[in-house]
Amino acid sequence: MIYLLFVAVALVLISLGVWLGQRQSRPSATTRVGGSMDEVDDELRGVFITEVKSEIGNLRRNLMLWKAAPANLGRLMPLRRSFHTLKGSSRMVGATTLGDFNARFERLLDRVIDKSMMPDAAVVAVVEQAVGALPELLAQFEGQRAPRVDIAAIMKTADRLIKSDRAIARPPRPPDTDPPVDGAAAGAAAQAVRAMRTAVARSDSGYPPPRQDPTSSGKLDPDESTPR
Repeated sequence: MIYLLFVAVALVLISLGVWLGQRQSRPSATTRVGGSMDEVDDELRGVFITEVKSEIGNLRRNLMLWKAAPANLGRLMPLRRSFHTLKGSSRMVGATTLGDFNARFERLLDRVIDKSMMPDAAVVAVVEQAVGALPELLAQFEGQRAPRVDIAAIMKTADRLIKSDRAIARPPRPPDTDPPVDGAAAGAAAQAVRAMRTAVARSDSGYPPPRQDPTSSGKLDPDESTPR
């Protein structure tokens, strides 16, 4: 009886050891997602590659629209959104270089969007280079070939622009070009307007306009203060 109990316990322990060994040898989901390219689940890699190709197409189309009007933030937002999407999905599958690359251009476009950087020719040129380099980085991830463009140089240019002081220059306020108003001239003009209004009122009422004395600076002749 004791012998049978001992055998049963031994079998249980052996089975438990085998199960634990298999569990430890199987990579977890976290390891597969965050590990190297070889450890990424094939299905997840396929989804990621399809997404990158789709976003590259979006970037190419939206880049052409933005280049025609770099100051148009409405045309810039889709570009920024694509770089943000690629940054997040690249890091999920362990594509560190792709993730860091897209993160830089997300930050670069953020500076343009918050109007702390002008979308000048240098900014447009490096964004265009980034869009052209993404297929090379994807080919590297797929294990086809190393990038044929200088990825490090493109990233260095983006870093330099991000850290530079390229704030948008505000146009200076135009000076006040209105001539100064002379007090005496303004008073004389107001007096002339009042005299004209008085003459019009007298004409409408049937009275002749008042006679002007050339030496009285526009004052009414006392003899004309009553109607004839």
